[in-house]
Amino acid sequence: MTDLAGDDGATPELAFTLARGQNEFFVELVDALAFELRNLGVEVSIHVGELPFPRTGLVHVFLPPHEYVALSGHRPSTELLRRSILISAEQPESTFFAENVELSRDAGAVFDINPRSVRAYRSQRVKASDLELGYTEPWDRFDASERDIDILFLGRLTPRRAQALASYAGLFERFRCHLLLSDNSRPNVATGAAFVAREDKRALLARAKVLLNIHGEEEPFFEWLRVAEAMCAGCAVVSEHSTDMAPLRWGQHIVSGRLESLGLLCAWLLEDDARREQIRTNGYELLRRERPLSDAARALATAARKIDAVPVEPLTVLTVRQQRARQRNDPEPIAELQPPERHDLSTGEALVLRALKNHHLEVLGIRRRLTRLETALQTGELQHPQTIVVCESTAWASRSARQLTVVIPLYNHGEEVVDALHSLEASLFTEWEAVVIDDASTDGGGDVVADWIESHQYLACRLVRHEINRGLPAARNTGIAQARSELLLMLDADNQLRRIAMGRLLEALAADPGASFAYGIVEQFSADGPRGLLSVHGWDPQRLRVGNYIDALALIRREALLALEGYSYDQRLYGWEDYDLWVRMAESGRRGAFVPEMLSRYLVGHSSMISETNVSTVDAYAAVADHAPRLMRNLRIPR
Repeated sequence: MTDLAGDDGATPELAFTLARGQNEFFVELVDALAFELRNLGVEVSIHVGELPFPRTGLVHVFLPPHEYVALSGHRPSTELLRRSILISAEQPESTFFAENVELSRDAGAVFDINPRSVRAYRSQRVKASDLELGYTEPWDRFDASERDIDILFLGRLTPRRAQALASYAGLFERFRCHLLLSDNSRPNVATGAAFVAREDKRALLARAKVLLNIHGEEEPFFEWLRVAEAMCAGCAVVSEHSTDMAPLRWGQHIVSGRLESLGLLCAWLLEDDARREQIRTNGYELLRRERPLSDAARALATAARKIDAVPVEPLTVLTVRQQRARQRNDPEPIAELQPPERHDLSTGEALVLRALKNHHLEVLGIRRRLTRLETALQTGELQHPQTIVVCESTAWASRSARQLTVVIPLYNHGEEVVDALHSLEASLFTEWEAVVIDDASTDGGGDVVADWIESHQYLACRLVRHEINRGLPAARNTGIAQARSELLLMLDADNQLRRIAMGRLLEALAADPGASFAYGIVEQFSADGPRGLLSVHGWDPQRLRVGNYIDALALIRREALLALEGYSYDQRLYGWEDYDLWVRMAESGRRGAFVPEMLSRYLVGHSSMISETNVSTVDAYAAVADHAPRLMRNLRIPR
């Protein structure tokens, strides 16, 4: 144990004071600092949801102060702040940083984990110091042997990050990736579907060869906490160019580059084992030698002694009884997620849009009924419209079934469907068959598919056609009936699979026999290039209460679809049939397995039935709630 011998004065107790529900990564940093302080012989206490009574020999520490105020519902008094250390970890451009600055003007000492923010504090005439993050034993996983993840990304989801990751999709399919994009719309307090904490995070870092670091916004703010954790865990780090990376040096301890080049830099390191090993070793040893977290702990202890040397002033504080009373009257916990309200619309506008949507659906239904009637009149008898087998390949006819069936509903996507079929042809997994359901396309899409099958007789494909247009759920249900496999991959005609997609989805279901379906991340693209990501979070039924976050593209067990009677024909859902299916899965106690890799591509920028649904969501939400009354109980239906 190292102590503070030789330093002047006794070190007071450091009371880390946290609000209930603070972000777990801040709590983890508190734990690491507390570990180092105790090794120095400093008394440390951690208080969650309570404010210890101020006294001589005790200094409060708030990390970060703005989050404590926001979640606890009250601001420490000026007298208390003078006996407190504030540790900030926010970018200077954020509103959170501005809130920290306001609190810091009265603080006994102020620290920040990034020199860029320290300079910003000083520009606001706040005396702040750099709290250098680095090596600590609890984060050490350097000697972990099983590194089965090539590229790991950990960070909140932002449009900038999503577009950057989408641009690397073609390159990343050569490697094993794990992309964990958190949702920071509310504090992340424990490991969940979109966030990992504590030992779960350490275990994930211990499996990774390369950690990819991308800035959430345009500012080149270096994410010291994430990078220090990764280097302690033995990862080589590839980062976007940043300010204040010293003492890390390019090519020796870290590799950095422009946003557009990060994918290539990851590939370069992964393909050069010797260089990667040298960089990860150098980074780890540098932190142990030049940036031990014990130095940061020593700086906190020194600041605490200076604060405690000042006589205690009369404090505006709460007695223990008052604190408990306040805790009983604390603001309600953060409300559970709810669908976004349409505040941009007046009640009149919302009613008009709802009426327009319903009118559109009524006209669509009338057109379908008229077509059916015309067919009946032409044949001289009333009959149910037929599903016709247009053609099938030699490979389809030569075998009874494959390991999985790809179901492709087609309605007027003649130009895109060939790309979808080509993506099947390029798949690394070959034990598949495909059923295309032409739902009475008017653009010749069915003929395009027939020609493609004719020229690809070695691929097991069948084309069937609805005599009249029946809609997306009917087309998918026809595909389910036509499929000969127990695993069904739903692929829309304007989507494309990555070569690794089928194999990764099959692995996910094999690894989780209790999962009813598996899905992965979808890259959005247009004629102009990558646009972003869809389907980025793991299975979380409570997130489904907010809205659909899982794309239609999924590998589903046939028994699960049959148990739920396939896709719903409820007209109110129009465009939300996928959402309805996932909600009914959750309602019935079923679950999905998430593959945190980019497995498919989705073409944006063309007309979509979902855009018509979203004109008015009232009836669609009502239908979903009707089909899953337990999951959607007490849901506030948006206008």
